Amino acid sequence: MRYPDPEMFVRLATADADALAVEYIRLPRDRVVFDRSLLFLGYEIHPTHQHKPGVYSDDTEMSVANARVLIEEHPPYTPLMFANAWVREFQRGGRRKGYSRGFQVLLEKVTSGTELLEAIHPNSDKNGACMRAVPFGVLRTVAEVLEVSTLQARITHDTPEGRFSARAVALMSHFALYESGSFSALSKYCFQHLPKEDLDRFGYVFRHRWSGVPVTRKPHASVAITTVHAAVDLLMHGTSLMQMLEQVIRWGGDTDSVAAIVWGIASPRFSNKGLPSFLERDLEGGNPRTGTPYLLEIGTNLMKKFGE
Repeated sequence: MRYPDPEMFVRLATADADALAVEYIRLPRDRVVFDRSLLFLGYEIHPTHQHKPGVYSDDTEMSVANARVLIEEHPPYTPLMFANAWVREFQRGGRRKGYSRGFQVLLEKVTSGTELLEAIHPNSDKNGACMRAVPFGVLRTVAEVLEVSTLQARITHDTPEGRFSARAVALMSHFALYESGSFSALSKYCFQHLPKEDLDRFGYVFRHRWSGVPVTRKPHASVAITTVHAAVDLLMHGTSLMQMLEQVIRWGGDTDSVAAIVWGIASPRFSNKGLPSFLERDLEGGNPRTGTPYLLEIGTNLMKKFGE
């Protein structure tokens, strides 16, 4: 691994928590919180969601759960390993709100991964499988990256959109950690390694710039595809972590998922100098059980296992 990054989950979570305040906001109704968020003086409160400033969402919690599978288990990985980890992390984090409505209900009902697997209908084409796929970039070969990211996607999002989006995010994460080229080569790298079925249907996300509209479901594309499209654009053309986060906020839509993916992937390659101090200090209200100390421990252990 060329660029091991113990701070991967700290960066992923801080971007998630910051952008969560403006997720799917409405302008001009929510202009005040939108304008304040672009000052980056502190975590903001979403105008309608019931969450405290600085808390992260399911994007981070499920990414951490996936990382813990990689840290604590050994191949061959199984759906039960991931399901158990998702349930445990949900309970460990205080049963946080913010998951998709149906998955939130399931997590609040079940007590084990076995129960979760029995209850899931894996037909979603949304972005849940890709939002948690950044950790798989640490796997040592492209074949492993594609195999494991697909396996965990099939548990909840066994659709063309779900499988492709997870593979694309994991592959870009692998590029950031292992390859020497600049992010301008990401599209070429993805065309070299993604399955033909993905490229035939969704390859346009690597050929064309994101249009600058809110990142939401479109008539021709699920939010999984628009999320990947926006992330690719930011990674290939972004100039700094803060510039990318500001652009995510200005675009709008599913801001927290895009921000978490982009900062998680970009963190190994971009300097952390100049980031506002509140991002780490106030994450999760300073709670060491779920906040910066815990996330740094997860990142350190993951890089230690796969970075040697």
